Amino acid sequence: MKVLVTGGSGFIGSHTVDLLTEQGLEVIVADKKQPAYKNAKALYYQLDINDDSFENIFKEHKIDRIIHLAAQPSVAVSNLQPEYDAKNNILASIRVIECAKKYNIQKLLVASSAALYAQPQYFPVDEKHPTAYLSPYAISKHTMEEYVKWSGLNYIIFRYANVYGPRQDSQGEAGVIAIFTDAATHNKPIFIHGDGNQTRDFVYVKDVALANCQAILSDVSGETINISSQTEITINQLADLIIASVAAYKGTVSHTGARKGDVYRSVLSNNKAKELLGFQNKFSFTEGIKETVNFFKK
Repeated sequence: MKVLVTGGSGFIGSHTVDLLTEQGLEVIVADKKQPAYKNAKALYYQLDINDDSFENIFKEHKIDRIIHLAAQPSVAVSNLQPEYDAKNNILASIRVIECAKKYNIQKLLVASSAALYAQPQYFPVDEKHPTAYLSPYAISKHTMEEYVKWSGLNYIIFRYANVYGPRQDSQGEAGVIAIFTDAATHNKPIFIHGDGNQTRDFVYVKDVALANCQAILSDVSGETINISSQTEITINQLADLIIASVAAYKGTVSHTGARKGDVYRSVLSNNKAKELLGFQNKFSFTEGIKETVNFFKK
């Protein structure tokens, strides 16, 4: 089986590529970036999905299934550049969908986001919860989902909670754990947006990669599924845990203004993932933080 992973040079993508190759699958990667963690068994194409050259991959290889992870991931960037966000999250996804239809792809797995649950009415939030948006990023992800459902393809939509772990970039639109861990391991100041009592559902990247592999190889189709830890952690608790994991932190912790477009409270039900895919969180939050801290120390 040949699996195309868009965004396979990135954080979640590189872990997913590693697991797919371990399972003996032939993996092809399409990404704008050079791979920082290149897998010797995978074939890499450095290109923009929005370019015509993207279709050449399908002409040169008989692709069986696609994991579509490539995206513009920044809420802040989407607020400032909604057109850029739409180009990379909507138009690029449409190109993937159209190629998947044209070349008879067996299954398409796409990455969406917990940002679609911007105004939670109950907890933990399940997939039946109404969607709401605080940013163009969330709007573009939801629009991508609708195009996938319309496509007629066999699909799975994953709505990821806050993914963290080794290989996550601490610069640009990085996850809060990567930002805090990088600061703590280098004795830099830690800045918490808002009062720090906002919560997140943090899911370890290796658990996410395993879910991606399970889903793309499964017979499950036509489903929207949360991938999460179903555990609620405040940002203040997170900062304390990271500081405790980094011996002799000498920096300071301070609070800044809240960010526009941020959801205040977030925790997702992962019962559907367990029922349909046999998904299990194999890494506890403490274990995940420990591995992440060790990665940043190196």
